[in-house]
Amino acid sequence: MYQNLEQEGKTAIGGSERKHMLLKEYWGKSSLFHVDSLAHQTTYLTRVDPISGGLSKISVERAQRAMGIVADFEIRPIEKCDFCEFEKHTPVERVDHDCGCISVPNKYPWEKHDWITIYPPYGHHKLLLSDLYFEDLERMIESSYDLALLCSKDPDVISFMDFTNWGPFAGASQQHPHSQRRSVTFVPDPGQQKQLERCRTFSEMYNANLFDLLAEEEIRDGRRVIYNNDVLVLSSFAPCCSDEVTIFPRAPISHILQTTPAERKAMMRPILGIFPALFFYRGVSNINIAVHMAPFREMEEARGYYRWHMHIYPRRAKLPIDRAGAEIGFDTNVIEVMPERSAGILREWYTHPPREDMIARLPDGSPNEKLLAEFRKLMAVGVNNHH
Repeated sequence: MYQNLEQEGKTAIGGSERKHMLLKEYWGKSSLFHVDSLAHQTTYLTRVDPISGGLSKISVERAQRAMGIVADFEIRPIEKCDFCEFEKHTPVERVDHDCGCISVPNKYPWEKHDWITIYPPYGHHKLLLSDLYFEDLERMIESSYDLALLCSKDPDVISFMDFTNWGPFAGASQQHPHSQRRSVTFVPDPGQQKQLERCRTFSEMYNANLFDLLAEEEIRDGRRVIYNNDVLVLSSFAPCCSDEVTIFPRAPISHILQTTPAERKAMMRPILGIFPALFFYRGVSNINIAVHMAPFREMEEARGYYRWHMHIYPRRAKLPIDRAGAEIGFDTNVIEVMPERSAGILREWYTHPPREDMIARLPDGSPNEKLLAEFRKLMAVGVNNHH
């Protein structure tokens, strides 16, 4: 199908041709091997990410095992870090955002504009995903808008990078929840450029926006949809890590600067539910959030073929085991959990009241008492702010 359409050039796609344009997977069998004198042959799945072209491999039998908890609450995070007392430890050229957070210059910048956005409370850490509320997400997107606007006024800047760390083991040097925002100068980011070219080529070939078609295919399939309205929340079809979530608005927005405050608030509100869902139902305690948007010069044109979007990457509690030989050496993501199973569990947070029996358990199947205690604490104060 792909080959025929490519030969035809610019072709509008419709009917049965739209059915499986993007969500392509390949099933294979391993060569025969023996364990304890018994013959085995396993099934493996190969998927290509529609947006990035990244490759994911899933051992089907392994992914069908019980979904073990990721969180490790026995590790004690430090109580305070440099960001708790940023006035003492960071440069003075700060951006004081109206939304209530602070962006400070990175002490060790590797770009022309290089900020760390620090979120209140400043005297201590909000460490758990269950501590994340709507005002935190609002601060994330409003400060992103502010800094993107500053970068857009610099003629040297090509585009804007936005990355957030939440959790004591999210991979950053400071445990305080914070975002890393940077300009891009001289040379485009290779990953971003690859995404853009893929989406632009798709639009030229098929006269369709890749994100619109992806939404159509995912909604038709239904198995990976966690939330669907003006914003689509999905378990990623070909994830980079287990429980990865992809989020994008249905509206043709390619850059944060194309939004109004009301639109940004509407985008963020339904996203809030995914964080307690990951925490309580999947035991995810640390995450990275990457936000992708079009370069400044082509953001209006990019409305037709690209979309502002967000990736949520859960991190394992004991680093660095979530990036191993296959990921580093072969640029292939080996996934332990089927996205369809992950979505089925996460979707429950959106479609039903929170349930204690859904709380992620320890590897031996027993309850995690600390996770249960956090859940009961949340239930005592109400969860309206998490839907």
